[in-house]
Amino acid sequence: MDILQFKDEQADAWDRFVYQQQNATFFHLSGWKRAVEAVFGHTPYYLYAHRNGEIQGILPLFLVRSRLFGKFLVSTPYAVYGGICARDDEIRRKLFEKAKEIAGEQDVDYLELRNLRPDVLDLPRSDLYVTFMEDLPAQADECLPRLPRKARAAVRQGIKHGLEHEVSIDRLEELFQLNSIQMRKLGSPGLPLSWFQRLIDEFQDQVTILSVIFQGRVVASVFVFLFRDVISPYYSGALPEFYRYQTNNFMYLKLMEYGVEKGYRIFDYGRSRKDTGPYSFKKNQGFTPQPLCYQYYLHRRDQIPSVNPSNPKFDLPKGIWKRMPLSLTKWLGPKLIRGLP
Repeated sequence: MDILQFKDEQADAWDRFVYQQQNATFFHLSGWKRAVEAVFGHTPYYLYAHRNGEIQGILPLFLVRSRLFGKFLVSTPYAVYGGICARDDEIRRKLFEKAKEIAGEQDVDYLELRNLRPDVLDLPRSDLYVTFMEDLPAQADECLPRLPRKARAAVRQGIKHGLEHEVSIDRLEELFQLNSIQMRKLGSPGLPLSWFQRLIDEFQDQVTILSVIFQGRVVASVFVFLFRDVISPYYSGALPEFYRYQTNNFMYLKLMEYGVEKGYRIFDYGRSRKDTGPYSFKKNQGFTPQPLCYQYYLHRRDQIPSVNPSNPKFDLPKGIWKRMPLSLTKWLGPKLIRGLP
């Protein structure tokens, strides 16, 4: 069995393998590699195990050079899931050994594997993040009754106020504006418009946007990934002055209904840090947190990096960011986010 470097002409074979593997995710698709390369310029090290003319396992990796946080390998940047997908543990270990070799050659600080589920590799791990996934009902009209009582009441309040929704990839400009507002509110740099456009170009009918409309105006929006039988809200934003109309509760209920109507079976609410606002919101929607297994190979470090908003060192920069003009954060954010994958 050989461990080889992926080439773009092998994209179809790579993606066929991804669709066959239970522990693979949207972020393992080859389109994610092309999007990250094109928009952020990080160096890819996409590895695959090859035997008897077939791919037996994959590991998508990127080398990230950050002025603030050093040099590291990550699977996968700008994604909540990543890591090794392989047919068995032997292949998994061989892919990891090759990744360790690259870590040594590049003299990185560490290698991060953002596993969706626990892995057999005996590595230090972080339990900071959880994810939220639940099966969707058989019928769209069963989505609302399945929500907890308070969440149902919130959705009905949104309906009473006349909220409407639209599913259309043409609402990209509104999504970008709302996401920029949301990221500034959180004190975090936002992504560039070119990133969202690249995802649309790469994935086409595997992405869409659901917008909440109030009196003709888009007041909340979410960018959605569609992979196998999973529908995943990912990038979102909402105008704070319309929170009282329960725009977010309404938006995610309508997305669940849309998922059922289109034949998706699983609603993946995505990653949250424990005991944060998004974490509580998802729990209040009736979703159960499931721990994520983020693992680390520490090459030049002796402890797991803490590059996340929970680190108290970021409190001052976050506070400053929240007070900056939106136009400035939209310009500066994409320059900073390159080193915060």
